[in-house]
Amino acid sequence: MVEKPHAIWIRFGAEAKRMRTNAGVSQDQLSKTLRVSPALLSAIERGTRTAKRHHAEALDAALNTGGSLTRLWVNLSNQQDVPDWFRDVVVLERQAAEIREYQSILVPGLLQAEEYARAVIRSSRPWDDVEQVERSVESRMNRREVITRTGRPLLWFVLDEITIRRIVGSQEIMHDQLEHLRKLAEDGVVRLQVVPLSTLNHPGLCSPFRLMSFDDRPSVAYAERLKGGELIDATDQVRECNTIFGSLQAEALSPSASVEMVCKVQGELQ
Repeated sequence: MVEKPHAIWIRFGAEAKRMRTNAGVSQDQLSKTLRVSPALLSAIERGTRTAKRHHAEALDAALNTGGSLTRLWVNLSNQQDVPDWFRDVVVLERQAAEIREYQSILVPGLLQAEEYARAVIRSSRPWDDVEQVERSVESRMNRREVITRTGRPLLWFVLDEITIRRIVGSQEIMHDQLEHLRKLAEDGVVRLQVVPLSTLNHPGLCSPFRLMSFDDRPSVAYAERLKGGELIDATDQVRECNTIFGSLQAEALSPSASVEMVCKVQGELQ
């Protein structure tokens, strides 16, 4: 069976091979240092096998690259198994100075704990096998580097109350997801507001959307739909999205009251 190179990982393999060659090390020598088979190392260099993070870290250590292969791995992992229609958004969120997002259905991807993400992906992609699901979960977890890195963007999320009340996966999974949300908010990583179900004049009876602002270019909006999404850069439409988001913030609970609600719902799951 002919192995098919993965477009994302051809770049990683080529860079690993270039650094190995520059260091004057053969594949056999490097495979012994890494304690992997020559066949696996060759497949990684050809892009027919997906490198794992520990492979990238081991290559950096063996070839004394200063961590450049690990950084490349993180960048490429953020794109792996991300649908083509979403890749531009992933790139933009890494460049944004501020991300504001409204979610009316689920906890936003950037804020999802691993088991919650796995349950969401399993439920929404019944055609994917276990390996595909795990790759998608890994890709989503790698996106969280945006909220953990130094110099992260300002992150402000407005969630409909249903997103913290809907049980996804199991009560235990949901309990852990709410704990993750609570810590992110209390640690000041994100600003979180919840729009109560009792809100009568709800301005967010629409699909989820996000706004991304930059230091060196105009803001853009991104609106979700079932099988894709739309990047919006028209000034008037972005302004309208800003107005809706502001209205949602006005109707939502304060950040402190929102954290209290998250804790209350979490307590109900124990």
